Amino acid sequence: MLGRYEDQEMRIRRAEAGDLPSILAAERACFSPDLAFPPQTFSLLVAEATTLVAEDGALAGFVSGFVSGGWGKVVTLNVLPQRRGEGVGRRLMEALEMEFASQGAGAALLEVSVENREAVALYEKLGYEKVALLEGYYGPGKAALLMKKTLSPSSPAGK
Repeated sequence: MLGRYEDQEMRIRRAEAGDLPSILAAERACFSPDLAFPPQTFSLLVAEATTLVAEDGALAGFVSGFVSGGWGKVVTLNVLPQRRGEGVGRRLMEALEMEFASQGAGAALLEVSVENREAVALYEKLGYEKVALLEGYYGPGKAALLMKKTLSPSSPAGK
């Protein structure tokens, strides 16, 4: 299923336990300590959820999510700051959406900080719609947007 996302420059594959050091380093590079997930969370996500990594010799980014009750839930998308703007996030999200659809999800949900304009713009380009404003989601005065995308069964990435 992920072969569609492989090319000579970038490969997207399922994460393995050996990827944890690179995943944790990416989390520290992408999020401040007050927003970053603890290492134990990533051990669980790699073992139990769908976690995909993008690499081209080194990790460029990763995405994690799971399916429950017909919904895909994006837990986190991380693209190293120096790799942003190269399409890594888009490709990771499209691959995760394909995985969601293959697991029976009809829609995907995610939360994103209202302050993260680049991520909001990416999700909108991918077809996510703003559903709700979640005040205090990331702590006092730190709101998130709840966003949703309907996944088409005939085209898993919803295109």
